[in-house]
Amino acid sequence: MPDKVSTTRVPNGKETGQLFIPIPAHVDTWDEYFLHIAVAASIKSKDPRCPVGAVIVSKNNLVLSTGFNGLARGFHDDEQILQDTDEKLRLICHAEYNAIINAARIGTCPLEGATIYVTKFPCFTCCNALVQAGIHRIYTHDSEFWKDDPVDQDHSRKKRLLHEAHISVIAPFHPDFCPGHQITVPKKPPAREIAQRLVENQSEQA
Repeated sequence: MPDKVSTTRVPNGKETGQLFIPIPAHVDTWDEYFLHIAVAASIKSKDPRCPVGAVIVSKNNLVLSTGFNGLARGFHDDEQILQDTDEKLRLICHAEYNAIINAARIGTCPLEGATIYVTKFPCFTCCNALVQAGIHRIYTHDSEFWKDDPVDQDHSRKKRLLHEAHISVIAPFHPDFCPGHQITVPKKPPAREIAQRLVENQSEQA
């Protein structure tokens, strides 16, 4: 656990108050590092309900693209649209989709074999896009599917797609992707304790 933690202030969708996102002073793994970059990308989103960030990373740990959920380029960020959930969902571009499009827009390296780090579990449409783009791995700390997914309400389509397309999903806090139970090797008692038990057993049998 880091000794020091800084905070990043982002809107929380309410007129008063701010949401503070803790940023550790140090992380040990690339997965943690890139997921924090995805969190940073999410602060650019103007979605008052659910800002989302994504970052696409190459197999040799280079950032290829980032994205956040928002309206298309040149489309006015109308507050009435952003506050109207139904209309917003019809118009908004998801973070994963934007990360893929941004990579294509700048002509970056191919996304084949890349990993996407995302702050929310991708919807079915975004899962389709990830497969078609050649992304092989999804990493998220989200603990549930998006409940408003318009084409996959029971989430069976995305689970089947990810399975049959051989997409690796690392979601340690999601009940559908974390291990059902922990597999461990039982610890053996010290040799002295085993010897003592043998002596006690022999004494009882005498």
